[in-house]
Amino acid sequence: MKGFIEVYDQRTQFLKDIFLSHGYQINDKQSQNLDFYVVKNTTMPSLLVECGFISNDNTFSINNINTKYIINKDKVFKHLNNTLTAMGLYLKIIQDKAHYNNILILGYGDLAKQLANILKSNYDITICNRNNKDLDEIKQIYHHLDLNALSGKYDLIINTIPVCKINYKKLKYKQIYDLAQTVEGKDYQSLRNIPNMYFPYESALLMFQYIHGVMRHV
Repeated sequence: MKGFIEVYDQRTQFLKDIFLSHGYQINDKQSQNLDFYVVKNTTMPSLLVECGFISNDNTFSINNINTKYIINKDKVFKHLNNTLTAMGLYLKIIQDKAHYNNILILGYGDLAKQLANILKSNYDITICNRNNKDLDEIKQIYHHLDLNALSGKYDLIINTIPVCKINYKKLKYKQIYDLAQTVEGKDYQSLRNIPNMYFPYESALLMFQYIHGVMRHV
């Protein structure tokens, strides 16, 4: 089986190597009539569109809406990739040596839940979510803050909410780590690719497992 993998970071280089080790033929250049394509997360991969590759049913990406298979929409991949993200961020917090004590986590989806569970033994955790879902669970384990009433003083704020505009003006903090958005702000870092930073090989394995599973049934 032949394919093309657009190598744009350490993870996709590992992905290419993994495919080769499993007997796939991977072209170094884009060409037509391949069995599958793995492309970057650009909004519009112009070269692929111009060459007609994007019409190929077996085109994959992490988040590219122009491809048929969006890997991050697979529930198993997303959950395990969130695990890598949570583990990677935990390592970064330890490496920071910033003496964080209390942490505010914005959101309470799968990633936020995994983060809170990892961090709760060493830090005072407050959860801020957009609705009352899981409210009883949150209040049993953590402090709770309503998103519409953002205020208070926190050493570290971690955002996991992708589409909601966050107003940080009434918050006092040392640092913001944003895992879901990229905006400008004081003491702010957008960290939207933690798996590639800390676990590129493991993340590549998850990508391979998904793509390989799809290609076995086409």
